[in-house]
Amino acid sequence: MNPSTTPDTQEAAHLEKLRTQISTDIEAMQQKEASLKEYEQRLRLLVEHTQHSPPPQNASQFYVTTGPSQASLDSEWEKYERAHALLEAARRGLCDDRMALKDREEKMLVREEVVARREAWVKVREEEIAAHVQAQAAAAAVIKAKPSFTTAPFLAAKNLFTHNKAS
Repeated sequence: MNPSTTPDTQEAAHLEKLRTQISTDIEAMQQKEASLKEYEQRLRLLVEHTQHSPPPQNASQFYVTTGPSQASLDSEWEKYERAHALLEAARRGLCDDRMALKDREEKMLVREEVVARREAWVKVREEEIAAHVQAQAAAAAVIKAKPSFTTAPFLAAKNLFTHNKAS
C-alpha cells in the first residue's frame, strides 16, 4: 500500500467523483425541465389558438354539386355494358385462338414424329439396297473372274485366237 494513498483519501476521491456526476446529472435534468416547460408553453398557445379561431372552411362547401341525371347514368351504363361485351368477345376469341394454336402444335408434333420414323425407315432401306447392290457387284465380279464350266472352252478358244493375232 502506498503511504500517500490512505483509505480516507481514496474515499474522498470517490465521493468527489460522485458529487461531480450528480451535479452534471442535475444540470442535465434542469435543461430537460426547461425544454419541457418551453414545449408545454407552445402547446398551450396552440390549444388556445385553435379554441378561439373558427375552423377553416373547405373549398367544397362553396360549390353545390348536382348528381348526374338518370338518363346520363343509363347511357354510361350502356357504354360500359357494350365495352364489357366487346371485351368478353375478344377474350373468347383469344381463348379459341390459343386452343387452335395448341391443337395445331400437337398435330405438328405428331406429323414430325411420323416423318422422323419414315426418314429412319428410308435410311435403313437405302442401306439395305446399297448393301444388296454391293453384294450383286461382288457376285458379278466373282463370276467374271471365275469362268464357269460351260464358258471355259469358249474363253480358252477366244484367248487362243486373240493371243495368236497379237503375236
